[in-house]
Amino acid sequence: MADKKLRKVSLKELSEKVDESLFENPMFKKEDNNSYGHFSSIIKEIRDGGENTHLIKIRPPLFYLSGFFSNLTRFLSGTESFKIMDNERWGKREVEHLKRLNPDISAETTPFDNAFLVEKIDGSVVFDILDSNTISNEKKKEVIGQIVKGLRNIHEKDLYHGEPTTQNCIYSKKGEIYWIDFEIEYHEDLTDDEKKSRDLEQLTLSILGAFEEEGEIGLDDHELIGLIFDSYGDEETISFFANNPNLPLIGPYRIYQLSFKSGIRFYQAQYTLLEYLTEYNTE
Repeated sequence: MADKKLRKVSLKELSEKVDESLFENPMFKKEDNNSYGHFSSIIKEIRDGGENTHLIKIRPPLFYLSGFFSNLTRFLSGTESFKIMDNERWGKREVEHLKRLNPDISAETTPFDNAFLVEKIDGSVVFDILDSNTISNEKKKEVIGQIVKGLRNIHEKDLYHGEPTTQNCIYSKKGEIYWIDFEIEYHEDLTDDEKKSRDLEQLTLSILGAFEEEGEIGLDDHELIGLIFDSYGDEETISFFANNPNLPLIGPYRIYQLSFKSGIRFYQAQYTLLEYLTEYNTE
């Protein structure tokens, strides 16, 4: 995939895609022809003049409304994270992280600060896989293990995600995990350990939230958390998390952000995770 040249996409077509998105509302929008959910940006398919299909991710001016709302709710929830509002820095960070974590993916900025190009990944959003009635429980457990190992890989490269949820990673048809949407940053006064811990916390809650009821894949929540921690494997980060939990007790925005299907499940998952961390510290 790395041999494909995204610059084959014409500037005219890029400009047309950006222009037609200027007055679209990205809030709560979801494309009909793919599984890419997006709250603050619009994703459109674009061809390079041949058979190759790419995606152009665009932030229309209305992004600033959703971005402001997102950062306000993050502040109220005590997440100590924020959505990058500067479009140029947003695009560069997304492209740099995508290429550093996935050398086989083609991604690049464009002449437009509010848009970048990325090769289309043939696969499904992990949330949709975990929510599917046609995929076996064993396969779901395998995918969970893979995305958690993918987060560990991010951290081993001295990076962090900022919002590692089951909506922000793709499981390809070849069985590979691709993390996407690196538009959230933690406050710079947080240590690396704190950033990794917040990442692990969010992913754990997001995985729990992918299931409407405990035990859907044959594991109760304690066992599911155990699978997540075993797959992550870094005892130092897990221990730091266990001793410094920062769970988002304020619910409405975080319920949506972490893809929970109900508030009851959201608080149940938090309680179970706190219980698990307490037990972890006493072992």
